[in-house]
Amino acid sequence: MSQLKQKHQDYCHNFLLLCFYCTVIILLSNHAQADGTKVHNLQAAKPFSVLPNNCPTPDAFAIAPDGSLTLSCPNYANNQLQGELFSLKPDGSVRHLTTVPRLGLTKKANPMGLAYDEHGALYVADARGVKQGRILKLTFSDKQLTDTQVIASGLNPNGLRYHQGGVYVTQLTMPKVKSTKMTSAIYRFDANQRNLQVTNTLEDPQIIFTVETQNPVIQIGLDGIVFNSQGDLYAGNLGDGEIYRLKLSASGRVEQTNLFATLPNTARIDGMVFGANDVLYVAGFGSNQIFSVSPTAEVKLIADYPDNNGANGQIDQPADLIIYHEKLVISNFDLMKGKGIKNTQHSQPYTLSYIDVKQ
Repeated sequence: MSQLKQKHQDYCHNFLLLCFYCTVIILLSNHAQADGTKVHNLQAAKPFSVLPNNCPTPDAFAIAPDGSLTLSCPNYANNQLQGELFSLKPDGSVRHLTTVPRLGLTKKANPMGLAYDEHGALYVADARGVKQGRILKLTFSDKQLTDTQVIASGLNPNGLRYHQGGVYVTQLTMPKVKSTKMTSAIYRFDANQRNLQVTNTLEDPQIIFTVETQNPVIQIGLDGIVFNSQGDLYAGNLGDGEIYRLKLSASGRVEQTNLFATLPNTARIDGMVFGANDVLYVAGFGSNQIFSVSPTAEVKLIADYPDNNGANGQIDQPADLIIYHEKLVISNFDLMKGKGIKNTQHSQPYTLSYIDVKQ
């Protein structure tokens, strides 16, 4: 009889534990989806490449005409280093491509956003401050830099894309604009223009889109941009976690604007890239997270990492990402820290990670 009583007590105890765990799981699930973001089979990132010592802050990607992967390294972590570009093969092996020229200016170049045109020229967002920041066009022959031209100066560009003869760049902040909240913008330059001087105000005719960031904690705005297969331009607001879809005219002006999707503003969204079927992948710079967004704006969290040093493929402050040989390759910037940012220190190894994606 005592044995039956003990079994009954054990059964009740186990049943209560099961109910408790189920309740916790439900609560966690509801919490995870409170902002509309679904947690979807979190994926483990893997190591793609360990970078050399002169690339401590890897940033943006572009696929070169020969099929290699070009990577920008603004090297904010060490001002003794120049702004560099590197070339990577599908196996992750890396070689130095070129040092981005200073072009007679005092500050070193800080290459960030990159894009190739149909002729193989490379456009670079040289983010060395408003006074010396520039949009550059680099020409290569036999993998050697042969010419560097200035398209525009007077802004501090970040994200960059090339589309049908236009160079589109983001300006994170525009302090000269006396708006209620911080204004940011997208500029469009004709790729054939040279030596334009902009004012970094709303008077610049090259501006095609502006927004005021509402988040009082982080007054930084438009950052990552990317075109989908239909030629629509998507832009991410880092501070507010919002992604806008911009329909453009044949001349590259904005004809229609929609709020496409909203991610947690704690993610501090940065680089973006479209994969198969126009699924959008987004880097959560502040949160060490990667998101996917379907064409119907369903947001899913697909990778999530605590603070780490980037070893063994761990995502460590993702800045940009690109689809490359069925891999979602991710740059680990690993520099910024402070309130609301998971990263706590800059450290070696300097790495790129990847997640397998089906195309």
